Amino acid sequence: MKKIWLLIAMSAGLVFGQTNEKLVLDIDTAIKLALENNPNVKIARMEVNKSEEKFRETVSGYYPKIDASAQYQRYINKPVIFLPPGSPFGTTLEIGSDNSYNAAVSLSLPIFSLSLIEGTKTASLGIDIAKVNLRNTEIKTVTSVKKSFLGVLLAREYKIVMQQSLKNAQDNLENIRKLNAQGLMSDYDLLRAEVQVENLRPAVLQAENNYKLALDGLKVTIGLDASKNIDVTGELNYDENYIVPEYNAALEEVLKNNPQLEMLDKQVEISQKSVSFQKAAYYPSLAAFSNYQYQTQSNDFKFQDYKWVKTFLVGVQVQLPIFNGFKTNALVEQAEISLNQAVEQKEGFLKAIKTQISSVIYNISQAVKRIEAQSKTVEQAQKGYEIAKTRLENGLSTQLEVNDAELALRQAKLNRLQAVYDFHSALADLHEITGKSFNYEIKEN
Repeated sequence: MKKIWLLIAMSAGLVFGQTNEKLVLDIDTAIKLALENNPNVKIARMEVNKSEEKFRETVSGYYPKIDASAQYQRYINKPVIFLPPGSPFGTTLEIGSDNSYNAAVSLSLPIFSLSLIEGTKTASLGIDIAKVNLRNTEIKTVTSVKKSFLGVLLAREYKIVMQQSLKNAQDNLENIRKLNAQGLMSDYDLLRAEVQVENLRPAVLQAENNYKLALDGLKVTIGLDASKNIDVTGELNYDENYIVPEYNAALEEVLKNNPQLEMLDKQVEISQKSVSFQKAAYYPSLAAFSNYQYQTQSNDFKFQDYKWVKTFLVGVQVQLPIFNGFKTNALVEQAEISLNQAVEQKEGFLKAIKTQISSVIYNISQAVKRIEAQSKTVEQAQKGYEIAKTRLENGLSTQLEVNDAELALRQAKLNRLQAVYDFHSALADLHEITGKSFNYEIKEN
């Protein structure tokens, strides 16, 4: 019995260990998981499949249509023909038998149908739009993952900075205690050092909590289960040789690769085809048909005595629309209005995207300037902090001066981190609107 319980406990421990195994993600893995799990991407893929089936449905109109039918009728009152007065058969004459059997096979094949031709072209464009929409959804998902991943890296760096500030304050407190014991530092300086440490503890806890919340947000973006234990690798780095892109070059990339603009182009094209499709109703259509029937009638159910008759015919049918209450006119007008709407929507998007390009490039350039300025500030603040500590140890300053220097150093580091984050975030926006959101520049640890 003890062995059984031991096995159960080991199995439970194994399952628990597997469930809580930490998944360490780099940016590429995070993007891959998101593209596999994100519901919007899944829906977009289904829409591609749906549009392909819609195309198959439309193309089926080119194939022959074959139908088979069978019918049995029992006449309660038989049909009659009316005879002229004075006929030896009376005024009416019943025709047919009590039982009627009829089996038929019919075939129809379109020879020319402008509506079918235009409908096929429209359905083909529908596949193109669905594929572009899938790419657009994937790019937006990648951008969301990038920004969420960047948020985790920023929260982690904030946590590290705050932890380092706390360590600096604790080291400084130990030094002050030693100097105070030697009579070289006042009790007030010791008190200020103790207060500094205690003031930093909540900030460190908040930074750690923010890091955990950022990880939870990344799990949601990727589509992972909330109970999944994850961590990330990578750093918020900045290449000092980075060159801010030019507006014209970015605009050219947008015109070539932006999926939303491509979708609007396709929508205009579909609207044009829709006008042609509706106008096709003005034109005649031509179709071939044939019919084969096998039938018999009888007053009894002696099937072996039935005489079956075969009928077979072929023909060509021309259908010419003449008047349908101005329905076609109304449909054409609606299609032309939809075309004008699509054109206006595209023009509006072009204006908006040009403004967005300018805004994103401006954000990138401003972030670059902030990074360069804050990098120098961090160096200066680090030197200032080291000088303040040395002055304090030599009795040339107070604890307040050290606290101010440490605060300046911490703020400089946090400001630079924020600037690097803003740079990468703006760069992700630029990659999205230029259709290059599958490229990224986070360096691994």
